[in-house]
Amino acid sequence: MGLLDSLRKRRAVRNFELKWWVNHAALMETAAGLSVAVMLCHDDTWQFVERHASGRDHWRSPDPMKVPDRQDPVVEVRLSGPQLVMVIEALADVADIPYARNHHSLESRAIARRLYTEIRDVLTQYDAEGPGVAIPAIVLDDQIGTSPSGGGR
Repeated sequence: MGLLDSLRKRRAVRNFELKWWVNHAALMETAAGLSVAVMLCHDDTWQFVERHASGRDHWRSPDPMKVPDRQDPVVEVRLSGPQLVMVIEALADVADIPYARNHHSLESRAIARRLYTEIRDVLTQYDAEGPGVAIPAIVLDDQIGTSPSGGGR
């Protein structure tokens, strides 16, 4: 690879990183404007989120509530906008989005990327619909909406 190709590659990486940071900042601003966001997930998933978000300044742990009529340990967690901002930032850090660091395990990075993507998708949909529209629950369970035979949503 020549010098020109190397410079083009560096420029493409910088442009990608800049675009990612702009989108990330917009995502956090959307989250910051919410009064409450509801997250539905397995208790183990919530413990993962809380373990990584709890080191943030001003973190206050919400009380997860077991979802009734479920045999598995699915919890509902009500997060304030500032709490959701801290969750998003913690997940981005653990997931190494967009950078590849090695201080978190591959398993932690995979979980964090998945959770970050779900939160991003819900908030992006919410932001596009405009103010005054109720935010849908952030559901972290691919099995919700699947048929017992294992079919798709």
